[in-house]
Amino acid sequence: MSWLHDFSFGPVTRIVFGVGKAKEAGSIAKGLNGTAALVMTDGVLHRLGLTQTIEASLKEAGVRVEVFPGVVTEPTLASVEAAVAMYKERDCDIIVAVGGGSSMDSAKAVSLLVGNGGTFQEYTQRRTGANWAPAKVASKKGPDVITVPTTAGTGAEATAGCGVFDPESGIKLWAGGPHVRPTVALCDPALTTSMPPKVTADTGFDALSQGIEGVLTLPVNPYADTLLMKAIEAIGQNLSKAFANGQNMEARAAMLGAATMVGTSFGFTGLIHVHTFAEVLGDLTHLPHGRLIGLMLPHVLEWVAPACPEKLTAIARALGENVDGLSLTQGADRCLAAIHRLRDETEVNEPLSSHGMSEEAVQTCAERVFAQHAPRSNAGPRSFRSLDEVVALLRRAY
Repeated sequence: MSWLHDFSFGPVTRIVFGVGKAKEAGSIAKGLNGTAALVMTDGVLHRLGLTQTIEASLKEAGVRVEVFPGVVTEPTLASVEAAVAMYKERDCDIIVAVGGGSSMDSAKAVSLLVGNGGTFQEYTQRRTGANWAPAKVASKKGPDVITVPTTAGTGAEATAGCGVFDPESGIKLWAGGPHVRPTVALCDPALTTSMPPKVTADTGFDALSQGIEGVLTLPVNPYADTLLMKAIEAIGQNLSKAFANGQNMEARAAMLGAATMVGTSFGFTGLIHVHTFAEVLGDLTHLPHGRLIGLMLPHVLEWVAPACPEKLTAIARALGENVDGLSLTQGADRCLAAIHRLRDETEVNEPLSSHGMSEEAVQTCAERVFAQHAPRSNAGPRSFRSLDEVVALLRRAY
């Protein structure tokens, strides 16, 4: 690596990490001058009582609590607008998101709209052609957002973006910028132990893929790459353990720490084609994002391998593979083998067709991927050159 490349890193979300740290939500909110918190979560987590510790801590610190339990699995424009209305009606001045990526993305979207006005669509990337610039930029910071993740994978607790589904167009819209980044990520591994094995696997592969994709992008960022490689190592050592035993606190902590490191970092490197496919597939199938990531990951890596064997060999080593004395091609093969092994251990190895995806959907997905992402795919080690190439790659997972 040459240090002659230009790069930047920061600002980043403040991370507060540790078992039992959820009890500090009140003091953190108070330190941000919060007096009335909109606690955003989904109905299931609220009924299970996963927000109780956070609510009690806020109240003990003298922060009024208003609960919005209307977050849906895929945040919609309507659910975000309802939360914005509640924030204003109840005179809140800080937002606390408790849950997975949906709760955290919803909270960031609410903050964006409260601080800048207008509609969410105005701030979203156009996702066609080479210029994805939105009609409006979030030029003002909205109310502070404290994210409290209950899953380990999306990294949304620390990212500067948020996705909201538009039922009318059938597309998930994405908005972002420095002012969208949460103020504090309050990461308590104890809150992730309730994740069932399937969610553990799906979110874990999301974090793993973000880490790998960030390393494989062409821009050089030694600060981000260092965190991403450390996260890849932690996931390789702990994902299968967390899947096998959800009460393994060491594994849960490692997975949450890795996901947060990835979320902190990949915004400074970008991602490549695994997320490209997963985003479009998600719009078409509504399968969990992390599941789609896991199903596409090895096929995309096999496709880009000839262009980046050095990086894949380094990733193989981070995943625990012995690559000493191997050629770069052999090292890249070890990386693919490690990922296939993780998929088998966590049962993320079925074909897309097993989820009822049709031949027509394969073609539609490929057409959307090529139309929306081909002009920007040269940020990765290998770019899309034709629609047929995209179709062929998608069929590997089908």
